[in-house]
Amino acid sequence: MSDLDALIKAVDALPPEDFHKLLEHMKERKLIKVWVVSPENLARLAEIVKPIQEDAAQYSEEENNAVIDQAIAEVRRERNARRESRNTDF
Repeated sequence: MSDLDALIKAVDALPPEDFHKLLEHMKERKLIKVWVVSPENLARLAEIVKPIQEDAAQYSEEENNAVIDQAIAEVRRERNARRESRNTDF
């Protein structure tokens, strides 16, 4: 078993409050990274995203909720698949 596998197994065994402390620690570490984007690139990104924002503005609340529900279901399917994959690797 690799170090990563052992770490994953240890994280999976954490009690909920310790898991949340670890999660907060990981979030804090990610926030340290700084991204510098030039004003020209920000303007270009806004230009690229504008049609998507305009389309999204036309969706009803029910349509937005349906899309969010689909995305959540997909994330859960992926997590379950990864969890199943890890469980069968041992």
